[in-house]
Amino acid sequence: MASKFKTAWNQIRRTPYQTLAALMIMFLTFFALSIFSLISVGSVRVLKYFEEAPQVIAFFEKGKDIPQEKITQIKNTLEQTDKLASFKYVSIHEAEAIYKEKNKDDPLLLELVNYKILPPSIEISSTNIESLSKLKDILASQEGVEDIAFYEDIVESLSSWVRNIRIFGLSLILYLLTQSLLVVVVVIGLKILSKKDEIETMELIGAPKAFISQPFVLEGIFYGAAGAFMAWSLSYIILLYSTPVLLSWLGDISLLPVPFWFMLLLLSAMIFMGMLVGFLGSVLAVRRFLKK
Repeated sequence: MASKFKTAWNQIRRTPYQTLAALMIMFLTFFALSIFSLISVGSVRVLKYFEEAPQVIAFFEKGKDIPQEKITQIKNTLEQTDKLASFKYVSIHEAEAIYKEKNKDDPLLLELVNYKILPPSIEISSTNIESLSKLKDILASQEGVEDIAFYEDIVESLSSWVRNIRIFGLSLILYLLTQSLLVVVVVIGLKILSKKDEIETMELIGAPKAFISQPFVLEGIFYGAAGAFMAWSLSYIILLYSTPVLLSWLGDISLLPVPFWFMLLLLSAMIFMGMLVGFLGSVLAVRRFLKK
């Protein structure tokens, strides 16, 4: 087996331009796959964050807490729909604490606002987007509600973006994987044709086809694995350097830093897929060109 690896390595080393072409297309394919995977997982996490966050907030009269009996009555009314996912009452003192925490770096704003001018609120979310309007109408009809914040459009827009990202990303990856497969077929095919005389000699002395074809198959696997590893390395470096900027942009959304175990899982999946593409491409080339 060691001799086959040595033969494959010699073939790779002696044809640098063909090797570079195969590695470049593999790198491009798996770099796009890596970026798409990170964006896809991140967009799903962002969507989940907004789905779990309060989607409807009802504000009541400023400076006056709602009696506990009324809070219970409103909650029971909403629960009767079987669509209520979460319910939270924020008192005027809790609203003041939240306000102070968000504006702790601005003393002037802290002096201007206190609990007497802040409204109590009820924050709810639904089990699904479709039932959100119904819960909003029930909450808006309650006595004392002065304003309603409704975030259905945000969640729906994010859902649409996630669907479009998946469709575009999967289409692009499918195209690049097909292109990579064809490049491997062409590169390995050219190498087989360039060694036609040597292969014919080996066949005349009784060398089995498996012995002849294995170095070419190993070469294709190398292209896939090496291209996937280089693509993963660059995407991880870009992610690490961009993490501080993304953290400030994402705010309260707990998305970064990406766990190292996830990146290792992504690396394993990419190398496996790269080896599979390289294997399939080289096998197709061997079956096509060794018959000549």
